[in-house]
Amino acid sequence: MGRLFKLLFWVAFFGGLLLFGSYLGARARAGMVLGPRPPTMGSRHIAFLNRAADLPNRPLAWVFTFTGTAVPGAHQVKIYISPTGQVLATVPRDLAARLEAYERTRLP
Repeated sequence: MGRLFKLLFWVAFFGGLLLFGSYLGARARAGMVLGPRPPTMGSRHIAFLNRAADLPNRPLAWVFTFTGTAVPGAHQVKIYISPTGQVLATVPRDLAARLEAYERTRLP
């Protein structure tokens, strides 16, 4: 019984480390998508979805949702990031262009 408990403890411990590392990587990638001087992004909600219903093939994904953003034409922004750190999708799809346009309107 003691061995089983130790095994379960170590599996949970290393699984937690992997999950935490994945979260940190996804958060860093979301920061890269938003750029070095992101606009005011409002309230943030982060979730790990077992099946991202909005995406084809319903992959595992971290979803960063920002509501009440200062991005022109996008009150709500979603960034889907895989557990390995790849950007799967953004809502709106042209988020990079909108962020670029916003950056051009800012004062230096």
